Amino acid sequence: MNDPIYLLTFVAALGSGLVAGIFFAFSIFIMRALASVSPTSGIAAMQSINVMVLNRWFFAVFFGTAACCLVLVIAFFLHWQRPGAAYLLLAGLLYLVGTILVTIVCNVPLNDSLAAVDPATAEAASTWTNYLKTWTVWNHVRTVAAFAAAALFIAALCRASSSPDVARSRMSSPTPSTSLPDKPEDWPRHFEKQLNAGDLDAVMTLYEPEARFVTRTGETLVGHDAIRKALGELIEAKTKFHGQVVRAVIVGGIAQLHTDFEGTRQDDSGKTVPIQNKAIEVLRRQPNGSWKLIMGDPNGRE
Repeated sequence: MNDPIYLLTFVAALGSGLVAGIFFAFSIFIMRALASVSPTSGIAAMQSINVMVLNRWFFAVFFGTAACCLVLVIAFFLHWQRPGAAYLLLAGLLYLVGTILVTIVCNVPLNDSLAAVDPATAEAASTWTNYLKTWTVWNHVRTVAAFAAAALFIAALCRASSSPDVARSRMSSPTPSTSLPDKPEDWPRHFEKQLNAGDLDAVMTLYEPEARFVTRTGETLVGHDAIRKALGELIEAKTKFHGQVVRAVIVGGIAQLHTDFEGTRQDDSGKTVPIQNKAIEVLRRQPNGSWKLIMGDPNGRE
């Protein structure tokens, strides 16, 4: 599992589900059980619970999940085009606001007030009655919020798993060197084979992580995420390529190719139109002897 966002989503789903289960138990039977005994016994028991819950295991789950949610919310704004990104935003905000914030603003002050109550005093009974009602209502809120967050995180995982742009690259092991070109002149053949097959993940194995890609407008895309989006649009347009290397210059571990690509794609109306590119590709030899692209300009010789 080599996708950090997917891993964080998985951890957040487990954490929010576990937290929801804890709060669910309080809402369904623990608070009811405490309400069924005398105020003196109920207050003493709840005071003890509020002390014992302050331990590293609960904090690790409760605040560790919050940390994952915060990172995932930030990741949404950096990778908003990612499949299931909206689920990550909604789930993260639900947990952070509906669970963490409600706990800090509503439940914790009630716990602090209860901690100062002497169970043996006459006023304790009315305080306990108000505490049971108010604390439980807010506990219902954070239970629902945590459960909803867990469900949305699971939905995000399912969305990512069903996406051809994300799933295979996340789940597959590193591509063996035999599937990569052994000679720089073979790179266009591997590229056209994988692109024509619509296998975007296989196409991306041909690029170094920080590769550059020059668009027709002159914009330089940097890195897999940006290049993946551009190539994904070619696949969506049912682009079919055939390339021919017309020149190859190799100096040590660097190679420059001049490749002529011809093919077809579908325009916005669904009509098939011809395309031609006179590309420049710069490749670098990898430690395993294969070659990957570090800079590509599909229109560099036009």
